[in-house]
Amino acid sequence: MFVTAAVAGLAACAASPPAAPAADTKLLTASPAEFCAEAQHIVSHTDKTGDFVVHPDFEGFVKSKTNIDPLTLHVYVWPAPDDPGQAVAISCKMKSADHLNAAFGPGTAAPDGLCQDMNRETLRQVRASLPAVADRQVMLDPNENVFNEKQPAATGPDWLAPFLLTTENDAGTLTIHSKGFRVDWLDPRFARFDARVRGVHYCHLIAPGYLRELLTGQAAAGVTIGSKWSPPGASRQWSCPEAKSSG
Repeated sequence: MFVTAAVAGLAACAASPPAAPAADTKLLTASPAEFCAEAQHIVSHTDKTGDFVVHPDFEGFVKSKTNIDPLTLHVYVWPAPDDPGQAVAISCKMKSADHLNAAFGPGTAAPDGLCQDMNRETLRQVRASLPAVADRQVMLDPNENVFNEKQPAATGPDWLAPFLLTTENDAGTLTIHSKGFRVDWLDPRFARFDARVRGVHYCHLIAPGYLRELLTGQAAAGVTIGSKWSPPGASRQWSCPEAKSSG
């Protein structure tokens, strides 16, 4: 009788395997502030969190500056051209790893990664939510750095300038583009400049909902984000990225 019961129990276990853990898809429901907090975690390799200010208008975002004490970072959401309620991209103004380490102690952050590291994580989570399109060919454009070595003051406007967020070739391969730049806190080239324009890492990132619609065929590639910005007098007064009001 005991053997029969044991066999029956094993059969029941075989028929009902443990449920697989739920896929990590938290970015699909994250607020813009939560999204940029995760970007800071992934790009700067840190668990340090701060306050994220979500700007309703582009000009306010452009003029905003990150702060280390208290740690304050900035967010702007780019709406779809035909649907203001649909986000296609999220821009995050974050702190560089070396500034976090200088302010909060060694080991607070690891060396900075790339903006595309966050896009890669977004893609992973979106794919996890859509097993049927897991084999869709998607590439991440590695050319994200817009730092202008010859004219550093132009870097802010270059980062803000319009660019294609997504493209698709004739074979159907989707490419996700990004723009990012970093000014390290300890970079001697900028040691004499305003602290607000040092120790920063800025990224333009694809929005999870838009990527999901791209993979399911509900949205088309070819969206442009960014806007021209020419701060009055900035190039004459400063010679560094994001000078006074450029980013």
